[in-house]
Amino acid sequence: MQLDTLLQGGTARIILPFPIQYLLFIIPTALLAYIISREKMSTVAKQVLSIPLLTMVFITPIAIGTGNGVMDLVAGVACYNLFLRLFEFYWISPLLYGKPAYAPTSYLYTEFWACLCKFPKPNKKKDDDAKPKEYVKDKKAYHILMYLAYHAAVCDVLGSWFNTFSGNDVIVMRQDRPGLFFTFLFLIVILLNSAFNIFGYGLHLFHCLVFDHGSYSSEQWRSLMINPIISNSLEELWSTRWHQLLHTSWVAFAFRPVRYIIQRLTAKTNMNPGPIILVASSLAVFFVSGMMHEYLVYANIGWSIYSRFFVGQQVAFFFIHGIGMMVEKNVAKVCRSVLPAQLLDSFFVKHILQRVWVITYAYLTFPYFMDGFGYWGLWHDNPFTFSRGPVEQLLRAIPNGQAYCGSLL
Repeated sequence: MQLDTLLQGGTARIILPFPIQYLLFIIPTALLAYIISREKMSTVAKQVLSIPLLTMVFITPIAIGTGNGVMDLVAGVACYNLFLRLFEFYWISPLLYGKPAYAPTSYLYTEFWACLCKFPKPNKKKDDDAKPKEYVKDKKAYHILMYLAYHAAVCDVLGSWFNTFSGNDVIVMRQDRPGLFFTFLFLIVILLNSAFNIFGYGLHLFHCLVFDHGSYSSEQWRSLMINPIISNSLEELWSTRWHQLLHTSWVAFAFRPVRYIIQRLTAKTNMNPGPIILVASSLAVFFVSGMMHEYLVYANIGWSIYSRFFVGQQVAFFFIHGIGMMVEKNVAKVCRSVLPAQLLDSFFVKHILQRVWVITYAYLTFPYFMDGFGYWGLWHDNPFTFSRGPVEQLLRAIPNGQAYCGSLL
């Protein structure tokens, strides 16, 4: 196979069963994790060994597909972020900070689970007898199964409605049927909340059974997504309620390097780099997030279509949200200085006005995010289809039900 065909993506990919595709990036990832944890191996030797392995991880979703949109999405997200985090270990940290390419297995373990689990912080004061916080295990594995069942039911029912929409429906809907497009946006955030929580609770269940012997602390573990639809600020949306699955990768690959470079560049000046560092480092994280979504769209719809119609949309969406978050913070600061606290803390402002702002901003920018994924139409590969028949029958029975659905009903 020629290189240009290998990197075309989309329908040009080799289709393999998903266990084989996943092994093609899991095996090199495991080798990279093993190599980086070797304390006596030199950094140069590690870097040389990392080149083919990192390449395999990065190009697997572009060259290999499974024929299932959801499985390809998971593979793409995993490969992109594994590549970023491991690239930082092997290359950025040694070249930028002068550190050896090394990370102990305990550190890798903690980083992997940090998006779901709070770990007791070790006491760094040698003369202090205080012990790290101990979490009481008050829940069992079957509690996780109940959460999984609930979110699977949400994905099943809502997914049946989404299945009535074609990719073209989604792309033209914002102009032809703006009210339905708003409903689509509202419900897709709810669907994503449950979809990510299925993944998160799946990981949690694995950890509970394998490492915690069937019990866990509810104080220590969190949901992967926390109902982002009720966010009352862009900062709350992206920093708290949206999933933090990829937080450690993006902080290590984008936030810290940008912060370090600006600190070095301004070290001999009299300027206060703090505001510049915060803005630039935060926007770097949004840029890397946008590039991940560009990577996903490119890998799954193919370069020829992606480059003609969708290139840059994902970066634009996330960059706009990064700018919006910065503007939001400054507006809040000004409001705190000129308006009474009683008004700003009122129910109307905090729970209605601020949420209207977030939903409106999301609605106006959502097409940049949705067009590429809409063309892909990955919701048609929803694995939860138990209620699809009854839901479609119900929608057909509703008078004028077609007006509330896509063209595939």
